[in-house]
Amino acid sequence: MSTLFILSHAPHTDPAQARTVKLAREGDGILLIEDGVYAAAPIDHPLAEALAAASERGVALYALQPDLRARGIAADMQAVDYGGFVDLIESYERSVH
Repeated sequence: MSTLFILSHAPHTDPAQARTVKLAREGDGILLIEDGVYAAAPIDHPLAEALAAASERGVALYALQPDLRARGIAADMQAVDYGGFVDLIESYERSVH
């Protein structure tokens, strides 16, 4: 069963997000929204390391483009607009926020 994990908190405010990312398996996806997009920036943080490891396991990484733009972050992952956000939710069997 494929899962879309939606992360909305800044990396330094919610250390549990790194543990959540470790649950993602091949075929799953991770979407960064709101302050969660700070994890898409080049930072030295356990969440950034967990995202890189998830990508190596075959987990798709996404970030919400309007939130990236609002925070001035250039992401090295696929950016989606609001319509793409809805499409992602529909394309995965379940989503977890």
